Amino acid sequence: MTTPSFNKTAGFTLVELLIGMSLALIVLTAVLSSYVLIGRNFTRSLAVTSSNQPNLESQGRRTLAVFAQDVEVATAISGTPSASSLALTLPTSSGSMTVIYTYDSAAGTLTRTPSVGSAQILHSSLLTCVFSYYDNSGNPYTTYVNYLPGIKQVSFTLTAQAGNTTNNTLSAVYKLGSPRLLFRNKTLLY
Repeated sequence: MTTPSFNKTAGFTLVELLIGMSLALIVLTAVLSSYVLIGRNFTRSLAVTSSNQPNLESQGRRTLAVFAQDVEVATAISGTPSASSLALTLPTSSGSMTVIYTYDSAAGTLTRTPSVGSAQILHSSLLTCVFSYYDNSGNPYTTYVNYLPGIKQVSFTLTAQAGNTTNNTLSAVYKLGSPRLLFRNKTLLY
């Protein structure tokens, strides 16, 4: 019985495999570190850091939730509404209370101030905040005087930006718009 002969030129030696794997590892390390560096620079250029963007989003979600809850139970709008403030009358177990939403453009804050209790800053770092009012057909009001009984829906839009330009932490502009919220406890008929 004869043993088969092996061709010594076919295949790789152990040394060749180790050198090839080492070179491949060096190339993959260079590619991965370049990818990480580009990702960090891109994130830094957008200023999306864990310290500001998620905070703007969480403030926006909380603002929308609190505002929607108040509008749904409101029985009336108090005073004269404007693009920067809104006063709602909410029912309570002992009667009613007034909740005032106020946008302070100098401080960049949206504050919710109930007639009973303490004020609460719902959102900070605001660039703009605008309340919009609509009739029962969804037509917007551009002036609010003498239209108070006809206002049946309300919405708000806001833009916010955190950080500052001096240390390159300025975030992207965060935009939030509420849907048109219907006053649940106000009749739709005049």
